[in-house]
Amino acid sequence: MTNSHKAPNDDQNLEKDCHLRYTTQSGQSSIHGDTLYEIQTQEAQSFAFYADKGEGRDKPGGTGTAKSVLYTPGQSCEVLGEGLKVRDAGDIQPVYAKTIKCLRGDLLIDCDNGDVTIRARNINLVADGGGSDGQTCIDANRLVQIKSPDVRVQAEKVLISATNSANIISKGFFQLKYGFALAAADADLNHGVMSRVLERATTIVPPNIDTATNPANIVRSD
Repeated sequence: MTNSHKAPNDDQNLEKDCHLRYTTQSGQSSIHGDTLYEIQTQEAQSFAFYADKGEGRDKPGGTGTAKSVLYTPGQSCEVLGEGLKVRDAGDIQPVYAKTIKCLRGDLLIDCDNGDVTIRARNINLVADGGGSDGQTCIDANRLVQIKSPDVRVQAEKVLISATNSANIISKGFFQLKYGFALAAADADLNHGVMSRVLERATTIVPPNIDTATNPANIVRSD
C-alpha cells in the first residue's frame, strides 16, 4: 500500500482518481518506490508499477530496478496455451506456453503456509553453470522419496553416507561390479589391521568418508 505523506522524487503532482469499485493513482510514495501507476479495488487487490529506487543496480544509470507488484488476498490464476499444438507422445520439442526469463538476479517461489506442486508430462531440472556452479540441491526435514519403475544414477563420483542405517534390498538379481573394493567395520577401520593391509596392497587412495561428508567441505549455494 502507498503512503502519500512524502512528495514524489520527480517533483510532479500527485494523481488520484476514485470510482465506485476501484481507484487509480500515481506519484504516491511506497516501500517499493514512487508509484508510477497503481490500480486498487474494493476487495483490496492492487496492481502497481513503481519508479526505480536504485536497489540491486550494478552501476549508476541504465534501466535501473523499476518494478511491478501484484497483490491479491485470494487466488491468482493464469490459463494459457489453448491455441498451441498438442504434441504426440515422445515428442520432446519444446512448445512454450509461458516463459519466465531472469536476465540477472534469482527466482524465488516461497509458500509460507502451503505446498509446491509441479505436474507435467515430463519434468526437466537443468543446472548448467560452470566452475563452482552447476549444482542441484534437495533438502528435506523428514523424507526424500523417489518412486519409479526405473531409477538410474550416473556420475564420476557417488557418495552415500548414513549416520544411522543403510539398506539395499533386491527381491531379484543383484549385481555389483567394481575395480577395487575396501570394506571394513568402523572398529576395524579405526583399530584393526585389515584395512591397513588392503591400503598398502593398492595405489588407489580410498576416500575419507568423514571428510567428504563434512558440511564445511561440500560446495553448495543456498
